[in-house]
Amino acid sequence: MKNLLDFFRSSDKKDTITTQPDDTQDNNKTLDSNTNTTPNDDKKDTAPIDTDDAQSIQATVSSDSDKNAISTDDSKNDTNTVTDDIQDIKDKDDAVPATDKDTIPETIEDIEPTIDVNAPDIRLKTSIEDESGYVVGFSMQGRSHIVSGIGCQDYHAYETIAPGWNLAITSDGAGSAREAERGSKANCELAIRLVRQLIESKKWAENNYFPTELEWYIEIRNIFELIQAIIQSSATKQAQSYAENKKNELAEAEELLKNTTNDKQKSRLYNRINNLKSDLEKPLEARDFNATLILMLITPQGMLTAHIGDGRMGYLDNNNNWKALMTPHKGEEASATVFIPNNWNAQREVPAFTMSGAYLPEVKVVKEKPKAFVLMSDGCESITWRFYAQDKQTGRYYDPNEPFAGFFNPLLDEMNDAADKEARVDRMIEIINVGTTAGRQEQDDRTMIFGVLK
Repeated sequence: MKNLLDFFRSSDKKDTITTQPDDTQDNNKTLDSNTNTTPNDDKKDTAPIDTDDAQSIQATVSSDSDKNAISTDDSKNDTNTVTDDIQDIKDKDDAVPATDKDTIPETIEDIEPTIDVNAPDIRLKTSIEDESGYVVGFSMQGRSHIVSGIGCQDYHAYETIAPGWNLAITSDGAGSAREAERGSKANCELAIRLVRQLIESKKWAENNYFPTELEWYIEIRNIFELIQAIIQSSATKQAQSYAENKKNELAEAEELLKNTTNDKQKSRLYNRINNLKSDLEKPLEARDFNATLILMLITPQGMLTAHIGDGRMGYLDNNNNWKALMTPHKGEEASATVFIPNNWNAQREVPAFTMSGAYLPEVKVVKEKPKAFVLMSDGCESITWRFYAQDKQTGRYYDPNEPFAGFFNPLLDEMNDAADKEARVDRMIEIINVGTTAGRQEQDDRTMIFGVLK
């Protein structure tokens, strides 16, 4: 074992990974036979996109010249965009089907008496290795959620769209959103489908075409707006069934409370009952699915990126320098950001909203293939990024927004030396979870995708 910072602290939890059976649905398959994407089945994670509905999304190519929302010197034709008839969305089946009701223990013995905050549930992990390189990813429960009994609200996805065209996505569900867990998954799965549709309809991969920044901005903004509209429509359709499910859950929780004598268990049930009553007072809304979205499309000619919200994204260039690829959208208050279902696109009088000095969405077009790349939710940034520094002249604090090479270079060595792809993703989870002092103190959910290209 190498001395990788203080990573090599033993962990009591050893996660395993199993190969997911091949999916026969063309629109729902992962990379290839070397792809392992394993959700935690014990959590009964309801797929936020119904397969039939996902296949029914028909984005079309149309003129949309009023979407030129980013200034650029490039004057190429920007009229061809991916859009959809938003009115038609309201006639489709729900894109975010009603979730399974939260699990309520059937007996008092089912309530776990002790909590190990260093043993999180792993909502999803991905490990891929082929002749082009490897990719590892995970979405892991935060310590605050372990204590409160809430599942991981992050999600991620990785897929090869065409040979040499690889798409990586992470999404961080808002802690204040009632259906954040479903919202993050909907963001990832809808983005995969719509970006694939964009590339196929525009024949970018077929023609080895690399879009300009303006073209990419227009297309990805339209995709983000379509995801927003689908979630808004789904929330409206599900409001009644959501309320009925909450009534049933409330009745079960109140019945369980009658048979409870333990004070700690009573306290948890009282909190649960109060939360359910609060849910019944408010109808389901689009913002209940609030989640960020970070996206990187790697092509044979370079990278196309976009994001709404916070988190981090970066890459290792050909000179072995780690560089940032996004400016997190952060508000004036701590932990404040913006999410896909929010009205980030409501104002039309100016080219686009900005937040933290970055457009909504912020996009980048980089004509360089990365040696390595990373996307993450903000729960991982405290150990991987330089984001807090003081200006010596003004005394003010600012965000340098620099990937920490002292973390990523040893991590790269560690991942390269992994015995196999299963060991690689398990080691990655261990390093982020308990490998550093800051990592052991992190309370938030954590999601990361880390890839190396040969």
